[in-house]
Amino acid sequence: MCYYTDKGGAKLNTRFKLIRTERHLSQEEFGKRIGIESRSHISALENGNRTITDRIINDVCREFNVNETWLRTGEG
Repeated sequence: MCYYTDKGGAKLNTRFKLIRTERHLSQEEFGKRIGIESRSHISALENGNRTITDRIINDVCREFNVNETWLRTGEG
């Protein structure tokens, strides 16, 4: 299981972006792996302009072996 350092109370969208950047994936590559074809959709999620849904959280956790509690809350 992968764990990431939560830097100073980061928000969900910041942790979401951290998963992608720590894997050196482009927004397009990351999106394809979780079933989102639009790079702009990933950008909006990372910037907090769109809501990260339960489905997206589940897809990210499954695809990248991420602790769901950590992704949602920064704990765990």
